[in-house]
Amino acid sequence: MENTMRVPRWRLVLYSFGNFGWMLTAFCFMSVINYFYFPPVIDGVEPIPELITRAPVFMGLTLLGLIIALSRLFDAVTDPIIANMSDRSVHKFGRRRIFMAFSLVPFAICSVLIFTPPDTVPTITNAIWVVVFGILAYLFMTMYVMPYTALIPELGKTSADRVFIATANSVAWALAFATGQLIWVIKDVLEASGMDAMTAIRICAGLFAFLGALAMLVPILAIDESKYCEGNTCSEPVFGAMRSAFKNPDFRVFTIANVVTFMATFFLETGAIYYVTMLMGLDEATASLIMIVMFGCSFACYPFVVKLTRKISKRNMQIFAVALHGLLFALLPLCAVLPDAALTGWVLILLLAIPTAINSILPTAIMADIARSDGNRTGSYKEGVFFGAMNFNIKVATSVTSLVFPSLLIIGSSSGAPSTLGVSITAFVGAGFCFIAAIALKFYDEDRVNQHLDDLVEEPVSAKEMTQSIA
Repeated sequence: MENTMRVPRWRLVLYSFGNFGWMLTAFCFMSVINYFYFPPVIDGVEPIPELITRAPVFMGLTLLGLIIALSRLFDAVTDPIIANMSDRSVHKFGRRRIFMAFSLVPFAICSVLIFTPPDTVPTITNAIWVVVFGILAYLFMTMYVMPYTALIPELGKTSADRVFIATANSVAWALAFATGQLIWVIKDVLEASGMDAMTAIRICAGLFAFLGALAMLVPILAIDESKYCEGNTCSEPVFGAMRSAFKNPDFRVFTIANVVTFMATFFLETGAIYYVTMLMGLDEATASLIMIVMFGCSFACYPFVVKLTRKISKRNMQIFAVALHGLLFALLPLCAVLPDAALTGWVLILLLAIPTAINSILPTAIMADIARSDGNRTGSYKEGVFFGAMNFNIKVATSVTSLVFPSLLIIGSSSGAPSTLGVSITAFVGAGFCFIAAIALKFYDEDRVNQHLDDLVEEPVSAKEMTQSIA
């Protein structure tokens, strides 16, 4: 197999715009939909009228909860299917770009239509509307994200390039998340001008979809697959490709490690408000401040992570990260018993920035290594299936975790409200997930993966240069 030319760093930065775009486009229907259909009551007033029934409809579950669960399940199932379709594509525009180009506009449109049911009162029509456009939004998102992610092993001609892409994508994701958080500021400004809350959120969703679509268009225009990708395809059908992917022992091991790491991350992100208020004794507003500071500190660690990947194996760095994450997680309950709970909590949260930085970059780079190495070894290039299968497992695992977390919170409570004991247990369980990941990674054979990589000869690039390229 011939290597195509190495992708210039500035094009890899443009490639990361796609990560910013899809995340911003999806922000509202993934993070704001609960507020829109279940708004908080403020001074006895509901800012948005009831558009679909809010009463429980089945075993205490709400219609919106069932719709979201159905959409996410559909998303998990379609991940490997769409990924395999792009692996097998031979379209002259590019086996990945054709899917990205086709899905971009309907993805943006559906992300807005979720918030525009036709009736102003709860009706079956509104419920069907949200179901249909919720499923379509996830479908078109998958059609963009899976082929987009599968490009990473093809564009990363060297280990340094794959780390660079993972770093740029991590920064792009964080910027999209931060931009999405501006929705509450924009909403307040629009409401101050006389607009109602429902219309304000719809305008925000439209604005994010428009900006996201523009950003998603950038990698389609900047990355010429015929120039920068080998164009190898996979002839295996989806289930056959998945079976052969899971025959790769390093993929199996890394998938287990990555899945439980995501479960631990879910516990941290979901439990942050409880750790800050019930263990650290601080107010709710401080939870947002602490998370912002932690992510800010993790960004400051990015150049050091990039530099260390040239001296330390990715596997050993990842083991260190998840083990440290687990240790700090396990120490969080100490906040409730030590004299200065706030100080203890701040120290632990700031230290969490170190494993967070490593976990934000290396998993994507390691998966790209595995996919590229497997393709070179077997002659079947199924990068999409590798990322699709991993995403499927992660989504299923986090769905299970989301069901378990509330049950752990109320352990030791007679009223059904979260208890200090329950909150502490969630921290210990999260730590357990991290330690399982560290043990699993010990069985990941990085030397075997590297043996089948066909990396180009790398020119030395400093961490400072890489960071400046992204900036």
